[in-house]
Amino acid sequence: MSHKEVQDDYMATEEHDFKMMEVRCPVCDSDNTKVTQRIMDIPHFPQLWFFNMICSDCNFKHNDFINLSFKDPVRYIYHAENKEDYTSKIIRAANGTIIFPQIGAMIEPGPNADGFVNNIEGILHDIRGKTLFLLGDADSDEEREKIRNYVNLLDSYIQDNLPIDIVVEDPFGNSSIIPADPSKLETITLSPEEAERLKTGFIVFEKAKDKID
Repeated sequence: MSHKEVQDDYMATEEHDFKMMEVRCPVCDSDNTKVTQRIMDIPHFPQLWFFNMICSDCNFKHNDFINLSFKDPVRYIYHAENKEDYTSKIIRAANGTIIFPQIGAMIEPGPNADGFVNNIEGILHDIRGKTLFLLGDADSDEEREKIRNYVNLLDSYIQDNLPIDIVVEDPFGNSSIIPADPSKLETITLSPEEAERLKTGFIVFEKAKDKID
């Protein structure tokens, strides 16, 4: 299942309290910027506020999820072992970090980080695509060989559903894992010190906060 198909699946869940407003773009300061808000009821998960910003002038876009249950800083660890486990859904808010320890892959928030919904297999496909893109910038045959070997490693996990852990961390508790097998999911509350060490993204709704409230 592709990233878009997974996201469409979740967008088909119950939505209410749809709102739209105009704010200033955090990039070009244009007034021609629309913010869309939805409260989403996703099965087996607390209510989420889905936030989307689009600037018609500079084409800046941003998506994010806010967990309306106001959770503590959290770390989820899922131990995937088979094809069914690979269908476990990951809700990654803009401030969430995703780590695959066995393959040395990490997705950290940055200035343009977006929230997204995908499954484990879909995220591995995304990592594979970004890795292949690096081939064009490789400076040597040795570097290209390392990239190809890493792609082959990813292929072995994707095709054979090899055992792999996925770690999701979020200092604001907005990211989560919806597990195929709940017995394989660990949930750990982070200390304030651990939460402060995590990277955070660009929270664009801060400028609109007064109007949203």
